[in-house]
Amino acid sequence: MRRGVLLLLGGLCLAPALPAQSPADSANIVLDAARTLAREGHAEAARQLFLLIRARYGTTAAARVADSILATLTRTAPTRSGSIGRTGFILFHTLYGGFLGAAIPAAFGADGSEPYGAGLLIGAPLGYFGSRAFARARITMPGQAGIASFATAWGTWQGLALQQMLDLGDKQICSEFGCFPDESDTAPWAAMVVGGLAGLGTGFALASRPIQGGTSTLISHSAFWGSWFGLSLGRAFGAEGDGLIATSVIGGDAALLAAIPAAGAWKPSSGRVRLTTAAGIAGGLAGFGVDLLASVDDERVSFAIPAATSALGLIVGALATRNQRDADEDEAHSGALLTLRDRARLNVPLPFPAALPSDERGHRWRPGMRLLVFYAEF
Repeated sequence: MRRGVLLLLGGLCLAPALPAQSPADSANIVLDAARTLAREGHAEAARQLFLLIRARYGTTAAARVADSILATLTRTAPTRSGSIGRTGFILFHTLYGGFLGAAIPAAFGADGSEPYGAGLLIGAPLGYFGSRAFARARITMPGQAGIASFATAWGTWQGLALQQMLDLGDKQICSEFGCFPDESDTAPWAAMVVGGLAGLGTGFALASRPIQGGTSTLISHSAFWGSWFGLSLGRAFGAEGDGLIATSVIGGDAALLAAIPAAGAWKPSSGRVRLTTAAGIAGGLAGFGVDLLASVDDERVSFAIPAATSALGLIVGALATRNQRDADEDEAHSGALLTLRDRARLNVPLPFPAALPSDERGHRWRPGMRLLVFYAEF
């Protein structure tokens, strides 16, 4: 390791010390040192040199070689970032285990508090220990943890949305005064359980493959933006009720499917995706500010304006970060809008299933989704 450190320091100092050489020659010297480190098993030291080549000599052939080798190093040499990704993975699935513990009795129409107490007693520890064992065995990259958590949350939302759109489990009660809908209290819970478990299985299957952090972040953020644009444009064109849910689902699924090949072609870092999203959020909030300042009364226009300004914000954010070549930050995805760990980070909040009171006294509960606004570690 001492030799590896010396080579690393030599590579860092050598490039600027040879002004007579071209950038391509300097990049090749550092590339040779990085390859030597990689062959001797010092993957992290080699990775730092490859990152240096990519940042300082981005237009050279050596930078393209460094890009391809970096992908291999990330897959075969887990670093501390893998353990950070596992933390967020375990946190999310512990919460999801608790949700299942309450949702399954609700799906069967259980009365009394005992079934729900037993469900929480079993579900949360099972979610913790199960996800912990899986993370230790399979999760080596934050991208794997991120895509698994996202798939579970997305499947839960898809199940609920499908039940609402198709009125699954609902009945019609007819009398001499006409027919009236009788909404099922158990069908939404059952739909969320089935959808969530399908997402859980899909996420665990995907997590067995190498997934870069930027890929996971782009897919989850794209699904969020697709849902938002589907919702806002649907409302702008007059959709209501189930139609509005349908436009949101279609927009989110379409954006998610489009993001998969886009991530492979673009290969963005998590940092760049988050900065682009931050610009989109700023644009959307500015659009709502325009609504308030202009006292817009037409609800269709009030949704169209933030949709347009958020789209503009995304474009500006993507253009502003086009020269950013940083590596994935590989931090844990806590699912909060604002995460405070070693520094403050702005994320797309990851929704998680929850039981929400349907009356003022909290005697009845309906399935829903919660968003975590702030998360901090000290």
